[in-house]
Amino acid sequence: MPIRINLLAEAHAAEELRRKDPVKRALYAGVFCVFLVGLWASTLQVKIMAAKGELGNLATRWRKIEKEYQVAVDSHRSINEAEQKLTALKIMSTNRFLWGNALNGLQQTLNGQEDVRVSHFKGDQLYSIGDEVKPRTNGVQIIPGKPATATERITVTLDAVAVSPNVDPKINKFKESITSVAYFKDNLTRNNGVILARRSAPAPPKSGGGLVVNFTLECNFPDKTR
Repeated sequence: MPIRINLLAEAHAAEELRRKDPVKRALYAGVFCVFLVGLWASTLQVKIMAAKGELGNLATRWRKIEKEYQVAVDSHRSINEAEQKLTALKIMSTNRFLWGNALNGLQQTLNGQEDVRVSHFKGDQLYSIGDEVKPRTNGVQIIPGKPATATERITVTLDAVAVSPNVDPKINKFKESITSVAYFKDNLTRNNGVILARRSAPAPPKSGGGLVVNFTLECNFPDKTR
């Protein structure tokens, strides 16, 4: 039987050992992992670039919408201000104080007042102004404002003279005559509608008997805010 001798056996064994070297396999695995990471990073970068492009498109669309929204907000604010002013003018025109009615009612209070004479009439019509609150927006909805207000305060002052041996009943009767007139009964404040603001000490008249007392009555109307 012939004997075969492989003179390259050692070289083949060394080569096989090199191919099975674990360091080389680890190196190949590391290279493959680096390749995967690079591929993932490239994919992520593409997605980021696409997202930035979409964000830019959305920002452009939002700027366009924002301009239209601002125009709508300004128009709505102007409409609200116009409506508030029209409402205020309507309220003022329909609820303004008419001095002719007050004077007509005052004439009726003098019926049957033989010992009382009105010497002076004064009407005060005062206004206090409230500041305007402008409409505003919180970015989501419009918060309506409030127009400037004017609070009306009306007072009628009557200076009168009572001449009588017993003055106090005459003064009280005159007060009651004011509150009994329909106009004053409906329009004066419920409490302290007519008050005795001043009363002088009794003095003898220049002629005749009895006593003379000068007194002042205040007729208060309820405050009205417009």
